[in-house]
Amino acid sequence: MHFTKSSNIFRAFLLMALAVSVFFSACKEKEFVKTKVYGTITIQNPETWASWVDSGDVELTIFPKFSLDPLAGWGAVPDNFFGPGVPGGTFAVGAPYNSQNPVVFAYKPGASTFPYEIEVEPGAYSALALGFRHKYISDPTLKSATLGVHWGNPDQVSHGIVIRIKTGGGAVIPIFDYPAPTSIDIAAGEQKEINFTADFNFVKQWYQ
Repeated sequence: MHFTKSSNIFRAFLLMALAVSVFFSACKEKEFVKTKVYGTITIQNPETWASWVDSGDVELTIFPKFSLDPLAGWGAVPDNFFGPGVPGGTFAVGAPYNSQNPVVFAYKPGASTFPYEIEVEPGAYSALALGFRHKYISDPTLKSATLGVHWGNPDQVSHGIVIRIKTGGGAVIPIFDYPAPTSIDIAAGEQKEINFTADFNFVKQWYQ
């Protein structure tokens, strides 16, 4: 009788230990599997960054799916969308998905490559972009200079924007004309590697 009771207690402890083990294994697996984009960004002309480091932050942002109604993401805006005679273009029309928590790169003398990781919800995203956000400019249309975007060519730079202006004579001319960002689709639990190149010298054009 005493042997049977001890045997039952022993089996109960084994079952409890097994249950705890399965619980912690499940938690560990759940914690490990997360949806994210990650990779390395190469920055050309980092020596220019050295002279701008106190003027703002270099931020990596990912934009939601492009939409004109409601305005969201990064994409092609048709002519006259913002008013009669206003040229269209390709640019961000809404805040980044991670605008409250962008990946901020710290300047490192001599460094030209920077690893990153952004945890995201599964879904569609219109752009992954590296920008310089100026501390001393309040105009939202000029505050951020896009140093580079992911556009499917990791070794070549695109700033991802097409901006046109109308001249006094009525002609429409591009002042910036770069390939658009590549949209990103990411499934639950997927970990997508995206590498691209940016050029810090673009600030000299954007803020001239």
